[in-house]
Amino acid sequence: MAAVAGLAAAGVAVALGTAALVSEPAGTPSSPITAEHITVSRPPAAIPLSDTQILALLDRPPDYGPLDDPQRRGSCLTGLGYAASVRVLGARPIEITGRPGVLLVLPGDTPDAVTALAVAPACSAADTGLLADRSVPRP
Repeated sequence: MAAVAGLAAAGVAVALGTAALVSEPAGTPSSPITAEHITVSRPPAAIPLSDTQILALLDRPPDYGPLDDPQRRGSCLTGLGYAASVRVLGARPIEITGRPGVLLVLPGDTPDAVTALAVAPACSAADTGLLADRSVPRP
């Protein structure tokens, strides 16, 4: 009797397994993939000034625009990874890809370069709004 029950159970298992393998797989969506489902990163923005124009900012007083308040500017610098007291060598309002910003010129990693950073007008430690950056060699 046990042998008959075992054979019956094995037969049921084989029948169910075969049915599962032979059945049709779940259908795929019929709508094609469109561009709305594809995400593309924006290309990095570039600072629209030449090296010469950026270096010319070293010879005039900085125009911080909306970052004129030292505490606000210090918060921005902290968010960018600099000490709040780092000496800003030059600054001016700028527009990058249609967005307003402030260009800050800071000491570079080496004495023969400066770092140009374009940030959003509301730059802060919480959100710098970094628009573009570039290292500029000194002459």
